[in-house]
Amino acid sequence: MLITTLAASALAPVALGQSGAVKLTRTKTYDGVRAVAVAASPRDSRFIACLENGQVRIMDAAGKIATVTLSGHVQPAYAAAFSPDGATVVTGDEQAKIFVWNAKTGAKVREFPREKGHGRGIQSITFSADGKQILTVGKDDAIAIWNLSGGHPVVKITGEPTNFYGAFFTSSGSVWTGTQKEGLRLLAPKTLSTAAKFTLPGGQGSNGFAMNRRGTLGATAGRDGQVTLFDLTKRTRLAAMAGHSDYVTAVDFTPSGSFLGTSSIDGTVRLWNVASRKEVAKIENRSYVGSPVAFTGDGKFMICTNGFDTVEAYSVSPAQPALAPARRRR
Repeated sequence: MLITTLAASALAPVALGQSGAVKLTRTKTYDGVRAVAVAASPRDSRFIACLENGQVRIMDAAGKIATVTLSGHVQPAYAAAFSPDGATVVTGDEQAKIFVWNAKTGAKVREFPREKGHGRGIQSITFSADGKQILTVGKDDAIAIWNLSGGHPVVKITGEPTNFYGAFFTSSGSVWTGTQKEGLRLLAPKTLSTAAKFTLPGGQGSNGFAMNRRGTLGATAGRDGQVTLFDLTKRTRLAAMAGHSDYVTAVDFTPSGSFLGTSSIDGTVRLWNVASRKEVAKIENRSYVGSPVAFTGDGKFMICTNGFDTVEAYSVSPAQPALAPARRRR
């Protein structure tokens, strides 16, 4: 395992409130915890590890809270999310089963019906800002919105084909989603009809999408190996960041929004300075199917997997906590 730290240009203090370099240091390797997906709490140092055997664990990168095990999935869960208050976890598996859990006790609260849900496995889950709804993306090329209280989807759309990858709510109820067809789409509130399309240079589309906590910036995981930043407020493409040598598979902003973590099937995880658009750190010997990447809500840890798919935690120094209460903007 090799970590390379590069010089980081100073970040814009007004826009992002951070300056100087950032350092990643491996703090723990969770031997025996082989994960296919990870997700982080928006509030503290906890994270979710979805294991190859179908088990799901809620763990604490700071080591202060005992591991909580969620048992019930027969097939691996490739999607998981914490609610905004950190009290609830939702997971989705390869059988398209969606479970709601109590994050503290590990008790299963409910299971969503599949009759009108996804026809294939769930690949991503995100919560609305008020925690009352979830947004799911399936391998059936469909996106659905569900009320957390249960029942059939409130609305569901399918691609033509589009191949949706990752999706996030805005404060207005619209949805940003990555697409393999062009790269990025904006979907209208309530109907999820297409409101705008953004084609990435090269036309190869993306394998994923992430949005910062303020809903002002987005980033696509390009199939051309590039990470592209978007101004979501102005609906414009800002810059493409080159460094990965193959498909980018995962992207995630630090809670501060100042840095962006990415992974690729080139076997690396990289950290980028959002303001300067420069790569500031690289971790090698990662999975060649692409490591998951997530930053804990306290801004102190990055979670990923190594070349054996084993979960590792890296400290982020200085820490990158959110600069203001999370909210979504159009």
